[in-house]
Amino acid sequence: MKKNKFTTYLFYAIGEIILVVIGILIAVSLNNLNEKRKLVQTELKMLYEINENLKECQLEIEGVLKNNSSSVNSYYLLLDHFERRLPNQDTLNRYFADLSGWSSPYLTFTAYESLKQKGVDLISNDSLRLKITQIYENHFNYLINDWDRAEWRDSESIVGPYFSKNFSFEVRSRSAGSVIPNDYNELMNDREFKNILTMVIANREWGNTNCKDVLKRLSELMKEIDLELTERGYY
Repeated sequence: MKKNKFTTYLFYAIGEIILVVIGILIAVSLNNLNEKRKLVQTELKMLYEINENLKECQLEIEGVLKNNSSSVNSYYLLLDHFERRLPNQDTLNRYFADLSGWSSPYLTFTAYESLKQKGVDLISNDSLRLKITQIYENHFNYLINDWDRAEWRDSESIVGPYFSKNFSFEVRSRSAGSVIPNDYNELMNDREFKNILTMVIANREWGNTNCKDVLKRLSELMKEIDLELTERGYY
């Protein structure tokens, strides 16, 4: 009888242990599911914020492209005017004004920097993660740190000094960006000015080409993010 009683207690103890283990496993499993759900929500929210930032970047780059394309047209008009040996006109003053600047891209990195702090592996879609990283680390950085810096370098060392020596603002129309050459005829015969114009045109068109390429990549990436968010029920 004592033996049978001990066996009963043994089975009871084993059963209790099994129930405790099962309870622990269920609790761990539920906790893991909850943590996974939180990660998914964080991921989707991060994708949404990145997409909103990319929309801002798209508008910014479109504005940069529009303004810089306009300035390139001004430079070509000046070159054509000089090559045809045409007399000075007041309408040229606005084109001369375009020599003093350009549009720089000011892009939004807020959401991407937040993603990097959380870890880019948070984005579970490998292809999407790679494209997001490339657009920020390669294409955006190229516009900011290669093309735009080249514009600053040329402006500070070549264009700016030449501009300050050979042009002046019309005081009454300064707000309109009207600029007049000190000596139009001398400017028209100055080979250095034509060289500067062609150099600026080449660099500006290089930037415009890259802006167009980035805009195309941006459009494709935003569509992919929208699709990802839609398919995973975020919208």
